[in-house]
Amino acid sequence: MILDDYKFQSCFSVYIEQLLSEKNTEGFIYNSEKYILIRFDKFCLDRGIIEAAITKELVHDWGTSKGNESRSTIGSRISVIRQLALYMSSVGEECYIPSKFSDNHHKLIYVLNETEVIDFFAEVDSYVSGINADRFNRLALEYKILFRVIFCCGLRVSEARKLKIEDVNLESGKTIIRQSKGLKDRIIFIPKDLIPLCNEYLALLVERYGVQSNLFFPAANPEIPLQAASINVKFKYLWNKTEHAKNHANKPTVHSLRHSFVVIRMNKWMEQGIELIGMMPYLCRYLGHSSVEDTFYYYHQIESAFKIIREKDATSTQIIPEVNDYEY
Repeated sequence: MILDDYKFQSCFSVYIEQLLSEKNTEGFIYNSEKYILIRFDKFCLDRGIIEAAITKELVHDWGTSKGNESRSTIGSRISVIRQLALYMSSVGEECYIPSKFSDNHHKLIYVLNETEVIDFFAEVDSYVSGINADRFNRLALEYKILFRVIFCCGLRVSEARKLKIEDVNLESGKTIIRQSKGLKDRIIFIPKDLIPLCNEYLALLVERYGVQSNLFFPAANPEIPLQAASINVKFKYLWNKTEHAKNHANKPTVHSLRHSFVVIRMNKWMEQGIELIGMMPYLCRYLGHSSVEDTFYYYHQIESAFKIIREKDATSTQIIPEVNDYEY
C-alpha cells in the first residue's frame, strides 16, 4: 500500500486529512501515524460508524488487542487517535480524550551512532580476560562474536544467546531463529563478512577449548547458553571503557545494539533514496515483529534519532521512549 494513494472515506476523513495537513505544514514526518490513521479509517468503515464522534466506547473498541499485539503497539495506535481527538477538540468538536493508553514505563532510548559502534567494537576486540584460564579466555572470544551477531543481525538478546549451531548455515549465512517473541520461527541472514569470523570462532571452540556443544554461544557449562545477566554485565563493562561513556547520563544496554541496527539500516536506505514505506514489511519480518505496525512503532519512536530525518525535519523535538526490556 502506497500511503499517498490512499483516500480516506470514513466519517472522520475530513478531520484526518486536516490533521495530516497541519502536521506536514509544521514540518513533521507523519508516515507511521498516517498508516495507523488509515487502519482507523478502515476500522470505522467496517463498523459502519457514521457519526464523527470519538467516544470512550470507540477508543475502547479501537484499543482492543488484535491477537498477539504488544502493549507498545496498542499504545501507539491509541496515541495517534488521541492526537486526532485533540485536533477535533481544537476545532470545536466534543471528543473523548484518552489519557492512559499504555502501562509501560518509558525511558529514553540510547541509540549508538556509527562512531560509537566502531569504538565499542574496538573495546570488544581488545578485551582480554583478567584470568588466564581456558574457561575465561573462551568466554572472551564468545563475546567478540556474540555482540557482532546481535548488532549485525538486529537480534534480541534471547535470540542470539539461544542460537543453535544446527540452525546456522555457515556457507550461505541463512539462519533460523526459533521460537522468538510470539513463538514464530523466522529466517535471517548473517552478513557475508561475518561468516568467516563465525567459522573461525566455532573451530576454535572445538580445537583450542575442546567444547562440544550444540549451542552457538555456550556458557561456562557448555550444556546451557550464555545468560542474559552475564551478557548485560559484559556489555556495560566494555561500554564504560569507551570515551563516550563519560559524555552521557543516559546509558545504552546491550539491547541498544538492536535499536542501532534498525536506525543505521534506515539511515542507509534514506541516503540511497530508498522508500522506507516499501521496505517496512521486509524489515518487519526480519526483526520478528508480529505486524508492520510493530515496526512502524519502532520508526515512530526513534524517528528523531535519524540523522537524515533531522536534516529534513529540523523542527521535530519528539521525545524518544524506549521499547522496554520485555523483548529480552
